[in-house]
Amino acid sequence: MENVQANLFSKDFLERWHRSYAKLEAHVRQEELVFDGIDEELELWVNIQRQIRHMLPPVLKEKLGTLNFDFKAIQNTWENRYRQLCSFYKKYGHTYLPPDKEHEDLKDWLVRQVIHKKYLTANQLQKLNNVGVDWETSLTREQRWDQMYRRLQDFFLTFGHSRVPQSWEKDKQLSHWVKIQRRKYAHGKLNEDREQKLRELHFIWSIQDVYEWQWESYYQQLVAFCSRFGHCNVPGTHKKLVSWIERQRISKKKNLLAPERESKLTELGFIWGFEDAKIESWEKSYRQLLAFKREHGHCFVPVTYKESKALGNWVATQRFLEARGELQEARRRKLEEVNFVWSRNTKKELTSIADKNWLVNLSKLIAYQEVHGTYQVSININPALQRWISWQRKMFFMGKLSDSRIDKLNAIGFSWNGPDGYWEKMYEALSDYKAKFGHTRVPFQWAPNPKLAAWVYRLKANKSEVEPQKVELLNQLCFDWSLSRRTFVTWEAMYNRLVAYKQEHGNTRVPAEYQNDLKLGKWVSRMRQEKEVLALERINLLDKIGFDWSCRPYSKIMKS
Repeated sequence: MENVQANLFSKDFLERWHRSYAKLEAHVRQEELVFDGIDEELELWVNIQRQIRHMLPPVLKEKLGTLNFDFKAIQNTWENRYRQLCSFYKKYGHTYLPPDKEHEDLKDWLVRQVIHKKYLTANQLQKLNNVGVDWETSLTREQRWDQMYRRLQDFFLTFGHSRVPQSWEKDKQLSHWVKIQRRKYAHGKLNEDREQKLRELHFIWSIQDVYEWQWESYYQQLVAFCSRFGHCNVPGTHKKLVSWIERQRISKKKNLLAPERESKLTELGFIWGFEDAKIESWEKSYRQLLAFKREHGHCFVPVTYKESKALGNWVATQRFLEARGELQEARRRKLEEVNFVWSRNTKKELTSIADKNWLVNLSKLIAYQEVHGTYQVSININPALQRWISWQRKMFFMGKLSDSRIDKLNAIGFSWNGPDGYWEKMYEALSDYKAKFGHTRVPFQWAPNPKLAAWVYRLKANKSEVEPQKVELLNQLCFDWSLSRRTFVTWEAMYNRLVAYKQEHGNTRVPAEYQNDLKLGKWVSRMRQEKEVLALERINLLDKIGFDWSCRPYSKIMKS
C-alpha cells in the first residue's frame, strides 16, 4: 500500500489532479451542486477520488473538503438505472423493455435484477415492485435468448471463438444453452434469424467439430513444447496437456485413436508407452546430472539444490534404490561411469573436490590477470569465473571464507570490492528510474536495463551485507527492500494507472507486454477475461473510460 500511495505524490499525478479539481471547483461555485450538469469525464474523476479515498494525501483530501465533497457517497449505479426504469415506466406504463439498441443496457440491468432477485435488499425489491416489475414474466423467451446470446458474444470477444467448453465451471448455464442451440439446429428447429446471429460468432454446429478443434488445440500446444525443448516429455506442471497426452496413449492402446492422429503424434517423436515415458524421464534427469558435473566437477547434487530440486531428489532416489537393490544394473553402470558416489555421507568427498576446484579457479583467475591486466573478470569473457569471484566476495563479507583462501587471494593482490564506480553507476541509473516512474521497483529481468534489474535484485537478496552508508543512500530513494516479485496492488490503483495510460495514449489497449508497466498490461488482459465475474460498478468504471473489451491481438508492443 505504501508503494501505491507513493505514486500519488508523483509530479504527473498531481498536475492532472489539480486540473480536474479546478474544473470541479468552477462547477460547484457556479451550480452549487456537485452532480447536476457534471460532464462525463469530470464525473469519472469524482468517482475515482472516492475509490482511492484511503490513499489520497491529506492535503488533497482537505482541498476536496472545502467543496463539501462526500467521500462515502459512491455514485450509485443501481439508483441511476432505477431512475431510468422509472422514466420508462412513467412514459409507457409498464417495464417490458423492447429489445432495441436504445434500451439494451437498461434491459440487461433489469434481467440481472430478476435473475438475482434473492440478492436484492428489501428496499430495492420494494422500489422495483413500485414500478410494476413482473418477476414471473419479465423475461420472455426472446429476451432470455438475447441475454444468453450476449453472454456468448462476451465469450467470443474474450477468447476469440464461440466454442464454450462443456460444463464450463465459469458459466454452466451458457454451456447448456450452447448445447441446446446445436440440438435445435440438428433437428431443424432453430429459426433463421438466430442461426444467422450465431454464424456471426463462427458458431460450430457439430459437437464433433468441437472435439476436432480441441484435439488440434492441444496438439499445437505439444508442437510448441517440442519445438522449444526438443522432446515430448511434458512435465506435470502442464496438467491439462499431460492429461490430454495420457488420453492419447489410452486411446491408442484401445485402438480408438484415428490413424492420422497417431501419425501426427509419431512424427513429433511422441512416446506411446508409459514405460517408454518413464525411461525417457530417467534419461532426461541423467542428462541434467551430466550438465551439473560439467559445471561443478562432481555429481554430489544436494537435495536442496536451488536451481533444480527435482534433480537433487532424483539423485537421492538413485542412492535409495541402489541401497535396496532395486536399481537396474544398466542404470547403475551409467552412473558409475560418471563417478557417482553411492554413500549418503559424502561430506569428506565434497570437501576434497571443492578444495581442488577452488584452486583450479584461482589458477584461472591468475591466468586471466596475466592476459587482461585485471582481476575484474568480464561476464562476457568468462561468466563462470566471474560468478566464482562474486561468490568469494560474498563469502568474505559474510565472514564465511576460510583464512587460507583469504590469504591466497590477498597474496595475488585481489580486490575485495567490485569494479570501481560500478555501484555508483547503478545507483545513478536507479535514481533516473525513480524520477521517471516514481518508484524503485525495477521489474525482474527488465528489458531496457537488465543490469539495473539484476543489481536491484542482488541488493534485496543480500540486504544484510550492504554497507550502512549505502543502505542510507538507497533509503533516500525510498528503496523497496521487498523481495517479492509480485507486489499487491489494489484494483483502484490499477484502474488509475489505466486512466493515466488513456490520457497519454488516447485508448485503453495496453499491450500485454507493455514495457513501461508490465503489471498494467497483464491486468488489462485479465479484466477482459474476467468480465463475467467483475462487479457491475467496476464494469461501469471501465466503460466510462471507453475500455476495449475485445481481445484483438496487437502486433506492435509499445516500448514507451
